[in-house]
Amino acid sequence: MTYRDSLAYVVYYLSEMHPELESKAGKARTEWYGVVPHLAPLAFFDGNVRSPQIPIPDSFYPIYRNMIDGARAQQTFLEMTIDSSTTGIEPALLHLGIRITPTDSSVDTMTTLRLVAIVYEDGVPYYSMLRGDTVFSPMTVRQVIGDSFGIPIRLKFGQNFDTLLTTPVSDYNIDRVGVVVSVQNYLNRAVYQSVIKRKLKN
Repeated sequence: MTYRDSLAYVVYYLSEMHPELESKAGKARTEWYGVVPHLAPLAFFDGNVRSPQIPIPDSFYPIYRNMIDGARAQQTFLEMTIDSSTTGIEPALLHLGIRITPTDSSVDTMTTLRLVAIVYEDGVPYYSMLRGDTVFSPMTVRQVIGDSFGIPIRLKFGQNFDTLLTTPVSDYNIDRVGVVVSVQNYLNRAVYQSVIKRKLKN
């Protein structure tokens, strides 16, 4: 998911061996994308561009870098920001303020847009049988606010769309919780804009 000049990525896990990394949203979205365990790990850029399977680890960087640079070059018809004045986290509750500003009238006819607000936890510990030690999983999806496919929204050129979302986070390490928010087309899975706040707790 690209936004401005950077990159927002999240990790969904599909593994019976590590239930501490799985989530309801992760299971639902991996099924939506048709990902099965023998295909994992697998990445999608901008929601619907599947990355190639890369058998040689040293070749990851140039291939992914080219895909990232290509995504950065694309123009979008939305601007989106996280409202710092209404966004924050308490021991049991997360608040997330979002503003979306359409920059083109093409958005007026789009009826299948979803606001996908992903809550993730960074550095989730789990025991790796392969390494024989505890390792830490980055940017691990805990939930998508609303349901696993986001919240249906309608946007109109010339009008800001403002919303405030809340969700329980009682079982998370709130020192490591962040959010990635995207506008995604439910029909073709294309992600049109994303924003990230890497750490909610000040």
